[in-house]
Amino acid sequence: MSSVKRTAAASLLASAALFTALESGEGFAPQAMKPVPEDRWTYGYGSTFKEDGSPVQPGDRITRKGARTLMEIKVRDDYQPVIHRCAGDIPMTQYEFDALLDLSYNIGAEKVCRYSIIKKFRAGDYEAGCASILTIDWLNGKKCSVDNNVKKVPGCKGILNRRHDQFQMCKGAK
Repeated sequence: MSSVKRTAAASLLASAALFTALESGEGFAPQAMKPVPEDRWTYGYGSTFKEDGSPVQPGDRITRKGARTLMEIKVRDDYQPVIHRCAGDIPMTQYEFDALLDLSYNIGAEKVCRYSIIKKFRAGDYEAGCASILTIDWLNGKKCSVDNNVKKVPGCKGILNRRHDQFQMCKGAK
């Protein structure tokens, strides 16, 4: 990973590959649903809020086109600026930046900024930074990778699969 060309994250923008990965990782739900029992209502590609800012409610519906637009707005207006603020001076590749945005879409950009991935990237340890994505596997207070939680906690298998995909993206392998 050390021989690749990196540029300051502040100059990077969400790529088309990121949006394709988000569509795949989130899956499309035309009607409001709860992905796991204790989660918020979501629709489209995992959106918990409608375009007007109000929370998704039972019975709400959205088209694929509307869901894609909502996802792009959320990434570009909410997550990308936060990552630019906390990591804008850090040189990274497009795929490392996209991995931060993918993770932000799942757990929130402020949380991503507090995790060790940013510190490791800042120190130039991109391999360890990418690997740290695999440790971000909590769901409803349970660590998905321990105590057989992957089988016991609804949604843990999906979280672990998503982190693996984000890790692969971060390494430029996906």
